[in-house]
Amino acid sequence: MNHRVKTYWGRLVYRSAGILACVALTGCGTVGDAPGDDTSQYYGGVEARDMGQTGTQGDGEPGTGNGFQGAESGAQTQGTESGAQIQGAGSGVQTQGTEAGSGDQSQGIGPGQEDGYPRGNKIENQSFQVELRPLGQVTFASYKPDTSENPLADVVFLIEKEGEILLQLPGTGEGNIGYELFAQVDAVSFVDYNNDGYDDIIIILQYYFGAGPQAGQPHSVLRYYTGSAQGSFLYEAQMSDDAMMALTELTVKTAKDFIMVKSSDTAEDGGQATENDLELWQQAYLTYLETESHEDEQQGYTLIGMSSDGIPQLVEVGADEATGCRIVFYSGGKAQVFQLNRLYFSYIPSGNLLCNSEGNMDYYYDLVYKYSNGEIERIAEGWYGAEDNSQVEYDENGDPIYLYKWNGVEVDKEQYGQELGKVYDVFQAVSYSYDNLYSLQEVKEAVKGYR
Repeated sequence: MNHRVKTYWGRLVYRSAGILACVALTGCGTVGDAPGDDTSQYYGGVEARDMGQTGTQGDGEPGTGNGFQGAESGAQTQGTESGAQIQGAGSGVQTQGTEAGSGDQSQGIGPGQEDGYPRGNKIENQSFQVELRPLGQVTFASYKPDTSENPLADVVFLIEKEGEILLQLPGTGEGNIGYELFAQVDAVSFVDYNNDGYDDIIIILQYYFGAGPQAGQPHSVLRYYTGSAQGSFLYEAQMSDDAMMALTELTVKTAKDFIMVKSSDTAEDGGQATENDLELWQQAYLTYLETESHEDEQQGYTLIGMSSDGIPQLVEVGADEATGCRIVFYSGGKAQVFQLNRLYFSYIPSGNLLCNSEGNMDYYYDLVYKYSNGEIERIAEGWYGAEDNSQVEYDENGDPIYLYKWNGVEVDKEQYGQELGKVYDVFQAVSYSYDNLYSLQEVKEAVKGYR
């Protein structure tokens, strides 16, 4: 669901029901009557979740070749982890060495430093702004190999925030040197495939066979990176190899389905928690999903972390704008439901604040809510638009001339933004990903596995 808006700061932003902040102050076609009614694409036409082979939305095209990397892949049988310790801006980031078995001791990467894996130019169509739990809003950046010293140097993946490097994903070979020539990154997907509340990463790449009858031909390679509560990522080498051997068609969808099944099997083998072992809020959400939620009325479900109490909120994303979103939160020993207008909202992680920003046909609003004492209450509201949308006037820049009101008092455009900023920091706000929702069964598993 992509909705283009123009803010009062005078820059174009794109509302991708996945990321942007709540304010939309001059409404040049914000939210239409249904998701997808605006063909504008955020990330320059590339959606960050479930990318296809050429960076488009969807599950991706099958990779070329047989999808099996085999012994020449350079993958380690041990998982490797980028154990980043996130520090303040400008301090640099210390990354621990990879775990035993990888043979690689990657160094910390600080701003402006050249240590870490050598890297070439950024791969723009495989670099995305995305919300990764628990890191928040970050840039996932793909870089071409630096082959000046070794032609087998591999691709480099960095996670950056506000111009600083937070961490580097571990490579699959010592010193990030492989056994085959890198060709390209096909797809990147961010998904919590083990339902632990922290986002994981699936990457599909292409390499050229180095020997044999297929020498010089490209083939697809899969990597799983499991996220953690510390914001680090473990490279699942064995699981990646298992998937490549098992899958005849290598796409984001098949890779995701494979590891979700494996994760479920592992949980069962290890003694998955029964409902009596779950927290009270988990039991309440599961009861709500079983007895009150109607899957046929929803586009899907997701979990967000709006409150500071550590308990997530369950979101029912309606099948259309008229149905809207519903925030399900735990209070008074049971699941409570709060209805929002239409489908777009943002929230400040752990900040107890939510902003419902929507509108249509030259009528737009920002409704700010606070979660406090087990209730969601409106603390401020703004409205802007044309009194008569059949006779909208425009300024010298071609922007519509709107009437602005904040808490019922008429203000100008600049004052509107200032008043909104006093109660809601739009720069800290994030939203949900409309293109990466859970099914009813998937959200039940996500609730059970949330830690």
